[in-house]
This record gives sequence, C-alpha cells and structure tokens, in this order.
Amino acid sequence: MTDSLPPVAVLLREARSAYGAAIRRELAARGFDALPPNGAFVLGALHYEMTREDIVRERGRVMEKSQTIEKLIAAGLVTQDHDGLHLTDTGHDCAHGVNDATSALTIQVGEALGEEGYRHFIAGLITLIEIKEAAEGSK
Repeated sequence: MTDSLPPVAVLLREARSAYGAAIRRELAARGFDALPPNGAFVLGALHYEMTREDIVRERGRVMEKSQTIEKLIAAGLVTQDHDGLHLTDTGHDCAHGVNDATSALTIQVGEALGEEGYRHFIAGLITLIEIKEAAEGSK
C-alpha cells in the first residue's frame, strides 16, 4: 500500500484501546471499579450465556481468563455453582455498562465513516479474522 500510512497492527492496538477507554469511562460513571484484563469480555460472554469452557477456550489464554473469572467472582460480579457461572445483579448492570459503552463508540465510528466506509471497515476486520482462522486451521 502506501508508506505514508501507519502500520495496521499499531492502528488495531490503538483502536482496541479506544474501546477499553470507553468501557472504563462508562463503568466509572456508573460507580463500578475497574475490571481486570478480559473482564469486559467475560461479562459479555456470560451475559450471552456462554459457559466457562466456551470463555476460556475462546481465543486461547486459558490461565489468564480463568484468573479473570476468579477476580470477577471475588468482586461480586459473578457467582459459580454446580450449573456453572452466572452474573449477579451487579454483574448484569456492569455488563450493560460495557455494552452501552461499546455500542456508543461503534455508532460514533459508523457516523464518522458513513455507511459505505463502515461496511468497508467491517469487511477489512472480517478479512483479518478469516486470515487468522485459516492460519490456525493449517497448524
């Protein structure tokens, strides 16, 4: 492409941190303490009724995600019983805060790019995911 553009990997890292910052701001405004790394992912996964096995298997890093789950349990956002992991009422409220923050930022990006630009942006992200999945499948 062109040498005048920043590296995509750098842009993706910074873009991802924009979502993290939006989540932290929204949760702080709602009176929630900071979440541990991957905490927003785990809360969202539980909100959509994924199991512990689904959560720790998804995108690897089993030990890190298990530690995050334990921290969320200690914070009173998640409980665990013989049926699995469950969000507490506070955990549901926090998960809604995460969803509200990410949705608002996504809307802002869509408005800035316009409908066609946003479709191209999403297509680019999907392409990266497909390339990753193809490479993982060839291992």
